[in-house]
Amino acid sequence: MAGEAKKLFTASEVALHVSRKDCWVVIGGKVYDVTEFLEDHPGGEDVLLHASASGDATEAFEEVGHSTSAIGMMDSYLIGTIKGYVRPSASKATDPWGLDGPPNSSTMQGNKGPPNPNTFLDFLLPLLVLGLAFSAWYYLTFVSKNH
Repeated sequence: MAGEAKKLFTASEVALHVSRKDCWVVIGGKVYDVTEFLEDHPGGEDVLLHASASGDATEAFEEVGHSTSAIGMMDSYLIGTIKGYVRPSASKATDPWGLDGPPNSSTMQGNKGPPNPNTFLDFLLPLLVLGLAFSAWYYLTFVSKNH
């Protein structure tokens, strides 16, 4: 497609191409069809699929720090541009997850703050079980033999 005119896409058109069989990624307002590159991507295909589903992968692409050869390869996958593209700011309002990143175990469980400090029962309960086990052993070993 080097000599051809690139097509102008809307964001809703690009949003239809987020599967393993048809994956488009938007980086810097340019649309790339990376379907054939999914298996060859050094970070794995899930990275590209997630970038495709997020809408605009510009920030994620720049944070990784791709090599000059990787950036050079991009032209071979370029299929067009986004109509009226405005680069999203790094604010939380544009974050598709509404968080600082994708959900993880702590955000999914609703953990807020540090874990509770140890209580006296956390110390006492194991000692109680140990004392009970020792008492049962002593009774079965010495007391029951004498009767």
